[in-house]
Amino acid sequence: MKSFYACLVLLLVSFQVMGADLLEEIDKYRNPSDSYLMQVRIVSPKEEDASFLVYLKGNDKTLIKVLGPKKNIGRNMLMIGENMWVYVPNIRRSVRVSLNQKLTGEAANGDISRMRWAGDYNYKIEKKSPKEWELFLEAKKTGLTYSKIKVWVDAKDKKPLKAEFLTLSGKVIKTATYQDYQTTLGMARPRKIHIVDNLKKDQFSDILIEKMENKNFPDSMFNEKSLE
Repeated sequence: MKSFYACLVLLLVSFQVMGADLLEEIDKYRNPSDSYLMQVRIVSPKEEDASFLVYLKGNDKTLIKVLGPKKNIGRNMLMIGENMWVYVPNIRRSVRVSLNQKLTGEAANGDISRMRWAGDYNYKIEKKSPKEWELFLEAKKTGLTYSKIKVWVDAKDKKPLKAEFLTLSGKVIKTATYQDYQTTLGMARPRKIHIVDNLKKDQFSDILIEKMENKNFPDSMFNEKSLE
């Protein structure tokens, strides 16, 4: 009997490891390292193009510097854990915002500040076919950009193909497709994320990753003084 329970524990542990490894395998397409810099442009039909420098360290530290449009320069953002602040130049102080608040167009703050799913979500594989796997992700913690996500990945190499972002009740609010895979920092990565509003299909945004570099950043960089 003891050997049976020991085997069961080992089996459960192995499933947990496999689960973590699978999400990490999916994440690596959008994250070249633990610490890196991105230059991002977001294009939306009804809004001005927006450009950002995004400094990411791990899954819980991000500093975003606004490059444009001109009217938004200085409205820099900081994420630590599930907490986020934006600096408001005309009052010279930072205010709290959430990861799921609109950044521009159909893009939310968390769409560029929190690029990893491993560690944030539990998941299960809902369907498998020779071409793709369908996964269901559910948030482990409160305050994330999305409570639930359906993700489609390539069956062979596990690169992300599509994601549906859901409310707590399971309603699909946005759909993202991962496009324009190009070799960047040693492997194929999506250089375009096309996000569509599920209620208004004519409303969409393209997150264009124009530059990506591996860089080490000190923890001291991620504080509210860096917002000014």
